[in-house]
Amino acid sequence: MRNAFFRSLLACYKVFVGRSRDMAIAAFKPKLATAVIGAGIGGLATAAALRRVGVDVQVYEQASRFSRVGAGIQQSPNAMKVLRGLGLEAALRRFAFQPSSSLSRDWKSGAITNDYPLGERAEARFAAPYMLLHRGDLHATLASAVPREIVHLNRRLSGLDSHNDGVSLIFADGTRVETDAVIGADGVHSVVRDFLLGPEQPRFTGRVAYRTTFPAALLAGLTIDDSAKWWGLDRHIVMYYVNRWRDEVYFVTSTPEEDFEVESWSAKGDLKLLRESYAEFHSTVRAVLASCPDVHKWALVERDPLPRWSEGRVVCWAMRAIR
Repeated sequence: MRNAFFRSLLACYKVFVGRSRDMAIAAFKPKLATAVIGAGIGGLATAAALRRVGVDVQVYEQASRFSRVGAGIQQSPNAMKVLRGLGLEAALRRFAFQPSSSLSRDWKSGAITNDYPLGERAEARFAAPYMLLHRGDLHATLASAVPREIVHLNRRLSGLDSHNDGVSLIFADGTRVETDAVIGADGVHSVVRDFLLGPEQPRFTGRVAYRTTFPAALLAGLTIDDSAKWWGLDRHIVMYYVNRWRDEVYFVTSTPEEDFEVESWSAKGDLKLLRESYAEFHSTVRAVLASCPDVHKWALVERDPLPRWSEGRVVCWAMRAIR
C-alpha cells in the first residue's frame, strides 16, 4: 500500500535535488502562484519543496484541524533522502525508529522465512536510513516546514476552472481563488483527479486493512520484533514500533472480508471480528491483538494507473493504485 507522499516527494526530488538550485529556480516563473489541494503528507511535502525553489504556494485543506491519525508509516532510504533535502532528517531521527531488520514469519509456527537487514547496514549501503514512525509525527514534522499562514483549513474544493490566464478554484463555502497553477494532492477521493479524468468507481478487492497504533505498555511485557510480517494462507499482518523509545506499536492487516467497502481513515473496525480472523495465528500475534484497545478499518480497492498526470495548468498526484 502506497500513498501520494512518495509520488510527491519523487517529483519534488527531481526538481530541487536532481538539479542545481539555480536550475530549479529558473524552471519556474518568478513568484508563480501555485495552489496545493490537500494538506496531508503529500501536500505539505510538495509545498515545502516548492517554497525552497522560490514558488509562491498556498495550501487548501478540507479538514478543520490536523489530527494524529493512528497509523504507522515506513520511510525508505530514497524517501529519507528527499526529507533530507527538505531539511527534516535531523528532526525525524530524534524520534523515528530505525529497525535492525525486517522479518517475514510463518503465521502459525513463527519460524523466520526471510530476514532482510536494515539498520546501520542498510544506511551504509544506501547512504540514508530506513525509518519507521507514526504517520502523525511525520505529518507534524512536514507541517513545521510550511508557514502556518499559507495553510487554509476548512476549504473543501468543489470545482475548478482552468483557463489561459490561470485556474479558478471554487470551494464549498462559496470562496473563489485565482491562481497560476494547481497541484492536486487531495488523496484517494481526489476532486482534482475527477476534474482531469472524470469520476470513477474503484474496484473492491474483497480485502480490508485493520490498522492502529497503541501504547506498547499494553503488551504487558511482551516483546515484538523491530518489524515483522506474519504470512498466513490468505491473510497477513505487519507489526512494528513507531518511535525510537519502542513505547508505541503499530499493526496493519490484509484480511479477506467481502462485505465491507468503506474507504475512510476514520471508520472503526470490530475488534472481536479481527481477533477471530487471526485466532489460529501464532501466540505473539494473538497477544498483540488481544492487547489492542481500538482499531480502524479501511477497504482495499484497486484503481487504474493515471493515463496522464496533468492538463494545462493542473497537475494531479492523487493515488489510483491499490490502497
